[in-house]
Amino acid sequence: MDSKKGQPSGGASAALIVVIAFFILIFLLLLPSEEREKILEGDDSGGVGSEVRVVERGVLLRESPGTITKLKEREFEHSVPSLNLFTEKEDVIIKRVDSVYVDSSGVSSRQFPVFAGAENSKVGFSVADHEGILTVDLNGEQVFRGDAGVVEPLSVDLRAENILEFSVDSPPAWQFWKKNFYDIRNVQVSTTVERLENKEAVNTFFVSQEEANVDNLEDAYIIYLVDCSVADVGRLSVYLNNNLLSSKVPDCGSLEKTFIDPADFIGGKNELRFVAEKGRYLVDQIFVKTKLKKPIFPVYFFDINSTQFAKIDNGTINASIGLKFIDDDERKTATIELNSHRIFVDTRSDGFSKNIDPFVIEGSNSLRITPEQTLHLLELKVQLDCRNAKDCE
Repeated sequence: MDSKKGQPSGGASAALIVVIAFFILIFLLLLPSEEREKILEGDDSGGVGSEVRVVERGVLLRESPGTITKLKEREFEHSVPSLNLFTEKEDVIIKRVDSVYVDSSGVSSRQFPVFAGAENSKVGFSVADHEGILTVDLNGEQVFRGDAGVVEPLSVDLRAENILEFSVDSPPAWQFWKKNFYDIRNVQVSTTVERLENKEAVNTFFVSQEEANVDNLEDAYIIYLVDCSVADVGRLSVYLNNNLLSSKVPDCGSLEKTFIDPADFIGGKNELRFVAEKGRYLVDQIFVKTKLKKPIFPVYFFDINSTQFAKIDNGTINASIGLKFIDDDERKTATIELNSHRIFVDTRSDGFSKNIDPFVIEGSNSLRITPEQTLHLLELKVQLDCRNAKDCE
């Protein structure tokens, strides 16, 4: 009998190996990428003398600042929307009574208030029937006395609060059986008032704390163009944060410029208010401009949570800052201010990196780059990295 009978042939063995390799390949493809890399490359993290891999934990800040110069952001211009101001006068009836009946046995009175700024005030009424002499008093002063069959509107001076009284003389004593009377209709008190709702307007603009620093603010002013008619307008008052900047009749059609006391600014929202005395104004091309003694540069912020900070503190995670420049072989010098700590940059390379573990804090961190000359900064990055992937989970 052949001794090889029952043993698998060489072709069958090869087929089995192909099938096994196929299933191994499928298994590898289904594994997570990290596990697959460990199997293919070998997990030597625990071996003596093995290479330690650095795993990036995450990017906390990535910006593209572009070109930064020493003169950057020394002058600021804040644009304020244009506005319309106007005061209007209109005739209004402030008191109306359909009917008043008064006879010689008493006095009929009416009380009414008057809006501030009332002028050209009049009292008008008609008489349906009457006997005797009518007297009209306003605030205790006589404004009319006579036989009032037909009465033209009476010009009067009004107060904030007013009392209008009607009274009729008694008949002669020998006509003891009679009563004089007046049947008065459609009593109206009218006046001309100034509408004030469009007399002033407020706009806001924002100023950074650095820009509002009195010690660093060299010059500040507001410019605006007023479209108006000099013959029809009064004073135009301008306030910044309730501080009066100017109050004068504007030079209509010309650009106005008023200097601002640096102390009038506040860091954050500033309120600019225009108040018209009378007439119509279009205030346009409004700009608030400031100039600093020293330039200020953008401030960047990044956060470090409590878990990250604890790992930085125990050395598990490293924090670093990286700069990427245009590769022009020029010298790049600058100062990085990180949470009031200074890091000096001096390189001809297209990159710079520095460990910042001693300078970061838990919570919000801030940094600013101040160049010694023009820098073309492609990227600013703050990142965390660690030595083992498990430390970054």
